[in-house]
Amino acid sequence: MEDRFDPRFLKGIEQFNRGEFFECHETLEEIWLEEHGEDRQLYQGIIQIAAGYFKWEQGVLIGAIKLWRAGLAKIEVYPPDHLGIGLAAFVEGVRKNLAEIEATYQARGDSPPLEVPVLRLTHGAVSG
Repeated sequence: MEDRFDPRFLKGIEQFNRGEFFECHETLEEIWLEEHGEDRQLYQGIIQIAAGYFKWEQGVLIGAIKLWRAGLAKIEVYPPDHLGIGLAAFVEGVRKNLAEIEATYQARGDSPPLEVPVLRLTHGAVSG
């Protein structure tokens, strides 16, 4: 049910899925600053992953690598479906992008095109 979500959370998910990574980072940071419970680390992980995609867009591959590694470490500890997000597919997509970027970085290549994963809401919640 959509009303169980913070409107800023839904906005941040929509921003991520539209490729507005910097804006997503800013939106979710508002929630992260207020959250002091068990989900604080999840918000921070998604924020770091969004910031990593922003760095990728800028061609700063080492920045993307560091942020994705940090973000994945934070969200991988959560169940595959947590806080209304299907995390398993998202984590898998980010891991795939991380492997591609690491290989490109080691080969001293330019920022490659990526298939960016999406944050999918579960339990009937609709985004977008």
